[in-house]
This record gives sequence, structure tokens and C-alpha cells, in this order.
Amino acid sequence: MVKQPAEIVAIQKAVDITAASLKDAFKQKYRYEYELEAQIAQGFRARGAKGHSFEPIVAGGQRACTLHYLANQAKLQPGELIICDVGAEYNHYAADITRTISQTKPTQRQIDVYTAVQRVQQQAMSLLKPGVKLRSYENKVADLMAQELKKLGLIKRNKDVRKYFPHATSHFLGLNVHDVGDYQQPLQPGNVLTVERGIYIPEEGIGVRLEDNVLITEDGARNLSAKLKQKLW
Repeated sequence: MVKQPAEIVAIQKAVDITAASLKDAFKQKYRYEYELEAQIAQGFRARGAKGHSFEPIVAGGQRACTLHYLANQAKLQPGELIICDVGAEYNHYAADITRTISQTKPTQRQIDVYTAVQRVQQQAMSLLKPGVKLRSYENKVADLMAQELKKLGLIKRNKDVRKYFPHATSHFLGLNVHDVGDYQQPLQPGNVLTVERGIYIPEEGIGVRLEDNVLITEDGARNLSAKLKQKLW
């Protein structure tokens, strides 16, 4: 669970390769999900990664509401948001970053959903520090997300949060994208985790997910993927 300096260097390199590859890939427009997937893979290999650290997810529109959509073969329609959940593997260590983009000017509703996810993402990262217990942290983040879902008119009660946010916020990251770790232990310096927020609205064909990789430090947390800015359009 506690990564050694050499491990943190390898994870940071995997994160940097992933971020740079996504940044370059997003400069172009694509007709099919697999075209974007291929461009990301090319970026990984060209930058020294072995390849993907897990099966990539490139999902447009309604398909982005399927959490582990792996087909990556559909045609991308104008007006669809696209979730890219990918990670490079470098020296056996994994990255796991998600960004959501639009190839055309997004609607106000899409912008509102995106900014809601972005706010919760930033709040969640601010909660991470040594001594934090992941169960209480997950509960706090779920409450934050519930408030955003209420503002969007999607739920009225906090307990309904999982209807539109059906996954956990964080998992350990290392040799595996879902690395080993004791989720009952308080966080300590050297832990590396993902921070992953999302809102999925199947009835509107809108799926938004943002995910960063975070290192727990002596006095807080450092976002290892901060170089890749969050930008919808």
C-alpha cells in the first residue's frame, strides 16, 4: 500500500504518458470510438509505455452510461459527450485517468452536468490526507454528489444518489489498476489512489466521468495528473 520512491516515479511516468497522449489525441476529431482509442494507444507506445494498463473505455453518448463499456466501435454523433477512461503501463506500473470531452459545442445541460462532476471531483481531492478513513470519505463524497444531483433536478433524497452515481470514488493504484490495499486502514503517506466522480443519466444520453491519480503526502495529497486540465470543449 505504501509506495517506495522508485514506484512513485514509475506511476508518475505512467500518468504523464497518459496525460500527454490524451492531450494530443483531443486535438483531433473522430468519426468512430475506435479511432480515438487507436490514437491514444499510439501515443502511449510512442512515449515509451508498454501499452494500456487495462482495457480502454471510449464511450460516446448513451454508451457512456455503461460503466465498463469496452466495445469502442460505435459511430460518434454530433452533440454526444465522450468518456475516455484509459491508462498507460510504464515499467509495470499503471495510470488510470478519465476525461470527458465534446467534439461539438455542448448544450447548457451537458455543461451543467460536467461542472457538477468537476466540483465534486475537486472537493473529493481536498478531503484526502493522512489519517482519513476511506469509508467515511466515500460517505462524504456521496453526500456532496447528492447535493449536485438535487440541483440538477435528478433526485430529491440523498439516499437516491446511487441512481446516477453508481460507483465508488477511489481505489488503490500501483502494479495493477485496481491495486491491493486494505480499505479499512487510515490513509498514510505513500498511498496512491484514484479519485473518480461521475454522473450518468441514461434517459438523457449523458454520461460524464472525471478521474485523477493522487499521491497521499505528509500533509495532504498531490494530484499526479494535474498537468491534464479538465476541459469539456
